[in-house]
Amino acid sequence: MSDLEHLQSLVEDAFLEAPLMYANGFINGLGSTDAYTVLQTNGRAVAVVNMSLPVAKTLGQGLLAMIAAYEQQTGETVATLDQIHGR
Repeated sequence: MSDLEHLQSLVEDAFLEAPLMYANGFINGLGSTDAYTVLQTNGRAVAVVNMSLPVAKTLGQGLLAMIAAYEQQTGETVATLDQIHGR
């Protein structure tokens, strides 16, 4: 099995086994050695994700790269929540 096939298998298993939720808001927090994100749907907390700082940083970089690739492929710019709310 190739690395790509293995990754696809992991993602498929996650969609089948892990809880699914939708978030349209979030609150981030930071401890001395960990970070957390409270996922929100319409202002109501639906999940808390705790992670190590290296995981948080890598996740952030990965999300930025994914959005940048989307913007480049589509020619569309994805607004941030601050931009949407005029902050």
